[in-house]
Amino acid sequence: MSRFSVLKGINRVIILPTAGFTLGVATFIKGWPDESEALTLEDQVQESSKVYSKSKQPLYLQRLDILHKISNQPLYKELMMDPDVKHTFQSEGIPQGHRFYHVGQGQLFGPGKLEIDPLVFMNEKKGEIVVFYHLGKDLGNERGQIHKGVLSLLLDEGLCFCGFPRLPNKRGVTAKLSIEFAKEIPQDSTIVLRAHVSESKGRKCIIDGSLESLPQRNIINKILRQGGSSDGTIYVKSKCILVEPKWFKYFSWVNLFDA
Repeated sequence: MSRFSVLKGINRVIILPTAGFTLGVATFIKGWPDESEALTLEDQVQESSKVYSKSKQPLYLQRLDILHKISNQPLYKELMMDPDVKHTFQSEGIPQGHRFYHVGQGQLFGPGKLEIDPLVFMNEKKGEIVVFYHLGKDLGNERGQIHKGVLSLLLDEGLCFCGFPRLPNKRGVTAKLSIEFAKEIPQDSTIVLRAHVSESKGRKCIIDGSLESLPQRNIINKILRQGGSSDGTIYVKSKCILVEPKWFKYFSWVNLFDA
């Protein structure tokens, strides 16, 4: 075989295919948008607030777009800046061994249900609490509205949590829960629970609260320079009478609640 034939074979088998492959890859890379500096939604959430890592629930089970939306709310930013307000996730207050059996952190948590680990802001000095939730489509009825039983559960849980610090041993049970449903809440809604202690004496505590839409920007407030936000739509109002049974004091001896 001549030297020319050998070189011709190498050119046909190795050089031309390699050059063609290289050119194709180079063309593909050049034509693809450069996203090296673009932020993903998860990056945006992490940049907005590093505290998301405190959640005991995995982020892949949560709506990152909702967390990002909440973190941009004026109300959220005001609460984060308030030195008297403690920010936690609901999962932080539930011991790991009990989390799976907790309704809000177990059966009702996840895609289509409670789609974020509720963001809790507590001001113990004032006896106030603000909680952000997102209610998914699977919590709705046949008319596309959130089941009232779910809302009752959130109110009972949220109002009790607001009142616990005012009781002698920081725990109690619901003696009475009154609920007034004003408007339906559409499924796939982000809502806010607001509550405050209106009366507290000994082993009894009364808490008033509501479930509302996210505060909306209001042009009148913006003109008046009052922060650019107004109260949201009130969906539900509630009153809770919380009491601590006398024998609850013995639970602190065995650390029953924190096991």
